[in-house]
Amino acid sequence: MALLIDGDVTTLRDLQDMDSTILETAKHEGIGLEGKVAIATEQVQLEIATFLLRTQAASILPSTTGGYDLSRVVVTPALRRWHTLRVLVEVYSDAYNSQLNDRYLGKWKHFSTLARDASEILFELGVGLVSTPVRKAQRATVTTAGGDGPPETYFVQTAWRGSQGASGAASDIVSYDAAGGELIQVTPGVAPAGVEGWDIYVSYAGEAPLRQNGSPIGLGQTWLLPVTGLVNGIPASEGQQPDTHVRRSKAFF
Repeated sequence: MALLIDGDVTTLRDLQDMDSTILETAKHEGIGLEGKVAIATEQVQLEIATFLLRTQAASILPSTTGGYDLSRVVVTPALRRWHTLRVLVEVYSDAYNSQLNDRYLGKWKHFSTLARDASEILFELGVGLVSTPVRKAQRATVTTAGGDGPPETYFVQTAWRGSQGASGAASDIVSYDAAGGELIQVTPGVAPAGVEGWDIYVSYAGEAPLRQNGSPIGLGQTWLLPVTGLVNGIPASEGQQPDTHVRRSKAFF
């Protein structure tokens, strides 16, 4: 699972699954979805921070100048559902207040009710936390390094490996067209604090990227496609699973 601070809480597919007309509505009313996602994210973060304070669990989160560090919060299915509904609330609130259209008012009220229910479910199930967060990797840099490989289109992802062996969420996929005779080499983005290596996931076009390394690749090192081609490794994980959940009454493991 991704971390809350990774930013990938709600996708367009999540929004469409909840409301099939959301893209059409946003386009018709000139509503920027990215802005509404950002507003929903800020609201969810504030409510989670408040929740942790009220449950006396904030002591497990380091205090910072701007509030409590939420870098350890995991995007569980319950949190994702709440965030998605919060985005829809923001969209239909804007649409109604701009047009005073009763259809938008009905959806605003509907999604507001669902969002409140979703937040209650999250806090009952518990906010998931990891002990040592590993950030989502940035998009990798893919170049060529000569060789005698065939012309291919490659899909590439990377993921950071933490000091305790945990893997963060994989980067967004980068596609790269390698001409005949070229082997690709991959460099990850800037390493965040607390990681000790990285993993590389590669596939041919139309297939899911699979891990190409055994042990983690060292920081500062690049990966070069071997002349023998890709290996049949494991797919990228969605990130870390929670080590701890904090709920209304207590923390449980």
